[in-house]
Amino acid sequence: MDAVRRALRGFPALFCSRLKGAFPTIFFYILQFLLVSVLFGQRYIIVITCSTTLFQLRHKQYNSPWDYTRMFLVSLLLCLLAYAATRNVVLCVLLNLAVPVVLVFWKSSQFTPKGYLGFAMTFVFLELRPPTPEEFPTLFLATLFCSVLLLPALALHARLSPQAPDPANQLEASLLRLSRLLERLAREGDDAAARKELYDAAQTFHLMGHNRRRMFRLPDRERRYYHLFALLFQRASYLVTDEAAWLEARQNPAFPQVMDTLSRLIRRLQETRDPAGLEELAREVQELLDRSQLPQGRLRIFYRSVLHMLLLLCREPLSAARPPYRLPSRRELWMGLRQRLSSESFEFRFALRLAVVLSVSCTVSFLWDFEHTYWFPLHAFLLLQPSYEESAHRMVTRPVGTAIGCLLVHLVYPYLPGLPGVFVFSLAMIALMYCCTPGTWVHPIFSTSFALTMATLTVEKTEAIQLRLLYLAMAVALVLVVNRFLLPSRRDQQFTRNLRSLFYLQSVYWGVVGRSLREPVDPALFSELLSQFHMVHHEASAYIAQLPPEEGAGYHTLQLTMWNMFSELEQMECLVQTGALTEAEYRPLGELAAALRLRLSPPQESLAALTADGLPAGELRGMAQRYLENTRLLLTALPHM
Repeated sequence: MDAVRRALRGFPALFCSRLKGAFPTIFFYILQFLLVSVLFGQRYIIVITCSTTLFQLRHKQYNSPWDYTRMFLVSLLLCLLAYAATRNVVLCVLLNLAVPVVLVFWKSSQFTPKGYLGFAMTFVFLELRPPTPEEFPTLFLATLFCSVLLLPALALHARLSPQAPDPANQLEASLLRLSRLLERLAREGDDAAARKELYDAAQTFHLMGHNRRRMFRLPDRERRYYHLFALLFQRASYLVTDEAAWLEARQNPAFPQVMDTLSRLIRRLQETRDPAGLEELAREVQELLDRSQLPQGRLRIFYRSVLHMLLLLCREPLSAARPPYRLPSRRELWMGLRQRLSSESFEFRFALRLAVVLSVSCTVSFLWDFEHTYWFPLHAFLLLQPSYEESAHRMVTRPVGTAIGCLLVHLVYPYLPGLPGVFVFSLAMIALMYCCTPGTWVHPIFSTSFALTMATLTVEKTEAIQLRLLYLAMAVALVLVVNRFLLPSRRDQQFTRNLRSLFYLQSVYWGVVGRSLREPVDPALFSELLSQFHMVHHEASAYIAQLPPEEGAGYHTLQLTMWNMFSELEQMECLVQTGALTEAEYRPLGELAAALRLRLSPPQESLAALTADGLPAGELRGMAQRYLENTRLLLTALPHM
């Protein structure tokens, strides 16, 4: 009872907070509702949901001019495709198979699973109520009108409210942030908050780089910057997270001076704009590398690896002109296509389920000449989620909320004062819906109330309620079957695939390192692999964190070992990229890379027999020895899984 009373006392504050956060979306929806109703008629208010969804998803994010252009053009293209899908059953099946696959491959990944949602909802909603050829020009004009209205609405909100910063500014600000963190660590030593900030910053840049990937891995210099900055934070994060390494580094008398030197250089990089200044900074960094007198150990490795990263950043200044455009090689295109079309790929598994659900439900809706059959694909689209667990959750919460919404309309509708009352009640319901979290049982109460109230303009109230429940039951049955039998994405299964992916990425990375010893390799390829590894590792670690302690202990050791191994691999690759290896180190490193590439995916017992004895004494050999020590630790952790 005490918990209930506390919840009731806190409800007004919670509601006000939700209403304040949702107010821009609510206002934008109501404004469009009034304008579209007056200019085009009630039949075309379906287009409002599409533009409002894009506004809801994008109004708190940074939107570049290209983002605005893309939202506008893609919305119009999807309107044309949605109309084509309503022309005949063949186009209905083909487009509902093809469009969801393209949108998921283009906008979604296991790290941004709902990236497809805004554009996919536009396509699905615009084909729910097929227009006649005579009605389509009006529908297209209404879509064009809402798409045009969306752009100034986003721009105005960006000026009036805080939003995500411009990525270019974020890159420069992050250098100052790292400089201050290193200064703090030099003075205060161990700092849990600094450790978390370094790790979070590295993950943020990995995600920013990953989100800029293209369908066919087209070159992208901005993505390269994100990867380089992620690695810069990763170097610092690796040092302070490994307790033994951090203790060893802090005990070195040169520790404060090293941290201050790196802080100063990073600040200079942030402040320098002209090529001459960057060239001078690069010379200073190279001189520090040439006369570094630190003894072998973790502080030396950290110091030199950060200096190597600063060299790379001096060579790729943020203000430099873009390099000539280069088409990706056949090898890169085939690698990207093969990875995406694999049954292990998150994108392929989800895209296939979404395509089947939409093609079946939309085809049934197209062929079944009955009232409001479009509620069937609508429910199916909203019930199907990227993860099996979230879909299963929605198949419980949505029927509960829908039933309550039906009851609410049944009780309230008789007391609504005519057509004005219907519109006022509908707008109140949609406003409350935008205040709720999608996926909860509360959200469908208001969406159902809105849909049913508007449906009563064409059908009797009781019939509308019965149809709503019937189509929901059909959608639940369809999604249950598809999720059960067509490449389900359970979280435990995805975790197993992630573990396999971590081993595979290490193997691939060693293959690329071996190739880079023989011929120039585009640094973007290294960056892509690094980003992919750290994103997968982060997701796997999040899954382990929610396991019971006794079950997660073995996995935790495995994940930490894998992270240490890849961090050592990153630093060895950095030596290759910056030309820091001697001639005597090339051949033995190539042999070691070939052996590791073959034995890491899947991990084999023969890993324990590998040594770094062929490498001459020096920094590279120390890194390779630590890497191989971790492979042996990895083999001992595997049986406990």
